[in-house]
Amino acid sequence: MKSIKFILIICIAFILQSCYKSAEIQVRNNISKVKITEVKWGDHYIASQLLPGQTSSKITITNREEKFSAIHNISFIMTANDKYVYLETVSKYMLDEDQELLIILDDTTKVINPNQ
Repeated sequence: MKSIKFILIICIAFILQSCYKSAEIQVRNNISKVKITEVKWGDHYIASQLLPGQTSSKITITNREEKFSAIHNISFIMTANDKYVYLETVSKYMLDEDQELLIILDDTTKVINPNQ
């Protein structure tokens, strides 16, 4: 009888876990000669620092954290020659459930400083 209860509990936990959808997101810094820090997609923290050519680890976003389809821009602090500037991409990036999204920031990526 104990084994049936145990199996039932495991099945219920598996069913509840499978109800949560997720997606993965990464950011690559292809901006020439600058380091970017505090990289975020909306409120989701992606990386503390990306050197030129470096790609962040894959970050898993679940539907408990975000309602899919979700659209946000990328925000970061750009560092060059001991100077810092906070920037946000003009473009917004959509993430759907079960998607693996790679966002590449390069020299042609349009950005703004919302503080100015």
